[in-house]
Amino acid sequence: MDQEILVKELQSMVSRLEEQEGPVTLLLLAASDAGITDAWNVIVSSPAFDHIPRSEAIRKVSDYLRKSLDETSWPSIARATVLRTDDPFVQGVLRRLPLLSSGTTVQPLNVSGVEIPAAVIVEAKKLAA
Repeated sequence: MDQEILVKELQSMVSRLEEQEGPVTLLLLAASDAGITDAWNVIVSSPAFDHIPRSEAIRKVSDYLRKSLDETSWPSIARATVLRTDDPFVQGVLRRLPLLSSGTTVQPLNVSGVEIPAAVIVEAKKLAA
């Protein structure tokens, strides 16, 4: 799967999600192992998901993924993770990578004790308090 195409499809998902649910703080593609770029963990954080059960948030994100990604992209997504906006990992990413544009690849990434061999920023923005 072409990483650029996947990022564009996920940017479309961010737009759709923000239209329906509100702002997205973080959308990050995280590789599970070094050198593996065809099975990503999609990490999403949005205030809209902070106060609902995690299972419901993951279901919503999965629905947005299915609606936004071409079927040929689905195998590239191994997992969807939803984190609260106050999660230390989310806050650490926003502190460490505040100026990176969408599509930027970061290798390796270690934030709040979580080590990720490679990551692609789709959306990362601090929201007004």
